[in-house]
Amino acid sequence: MSDKNAQKTLETQLSSGQILPALPYVAHDIIVSTSSNDVDISHVAETLSREPGLSARVVAVANYAFFTRRETVYSLESAIMRIGMNRVRVLATSLILNKLFNTKNCPEFHLQRYWLDAISTAFAAARLAPHYCPGYSTDAAYLGGMLHSIGLPLLVHTFPSILNQALAEHNQKPETSLSHLIYQALGSDYSDAGGILLREWGLPEPIIAVAANSHSPGYAGPHAELVAVVHFTHEWLKNGYDASQIDTTLHPDQALLQRIAKSCAAEEESLAAFAELLAQSDD
Repeated sequence: MSDKNAQKTLETQLSSGQILPALPYVAHDIIVSTSSNDVDISHVAETLSREPGLSARVVAVANYAFFTRRETVYSLESAIMRIGMNRVRVLATSLILNKLFNTKNCPEFHLQRYWLDAISTAFAAARLAPHYCPGYSTDAAYLGGMLHSIGLPLLVHTFPSILNQALAEHNQKPETSLSHLIYQALGSDYSDAGGILLREWGLPEPIIAVAANSHSPGYAGPHAELVAVVHFTHEWLKNGYDASQIDTTLHPDQALLQRIAKSCAAEEESLAAFAELLAQSDD
């Protein structure tokens, strides 16, 4: 079966069973419409107020120990200013995904590990983007990094037994490509699923391209620069900030990578704590 036919088969399977969920308006507005540098905090707060659960979560997270610097915050606007728009987008995405996708039937899928990979990739990609894909905003790189593997929880929800077997093999032999294992089982992989899902949700084309291709080092289609940055970032973090064995179209500067690696390492503890909170939001 060709890659194109495999992707079409997966798309048919997902669509025919009405498995692809609609992205709620509030989540769409938070994830997409607020991705500019001149975000109106009052507009974001007003949007969040339509989803009480998300509003409460934002205020609660703003008062966690690793964010608290001074007094307790009570208002949405103060909470947003404290934790930042990127983390608000992550919170919105995590709550929506945890509500839409049931991953509990796949014990080999670890939600906390998934979110740590997502937000670590987002954090680092946003810092690499100005140097390697200057035509894209740091917000685009952050969002692309956050959503680069979003097809994985979709497939875990849809094919829990198949994914559990693939994940079990990958967890036992981490050097084995998870994408390849899933492709062997389904004839398609989670990059295909991610592209299908984000297109259904109407996300910007660059973000769809990242989700659909960031695990393909040779990708040369539309938005290839952004895709290459997210791909490189994910592999770089996975290899412990070692770029020597990465198949990439980028030409990374070692001095720059060392500076960014130092910045990323300084955030590892807070990112791990945040990932733990995100994984708890489906309890």
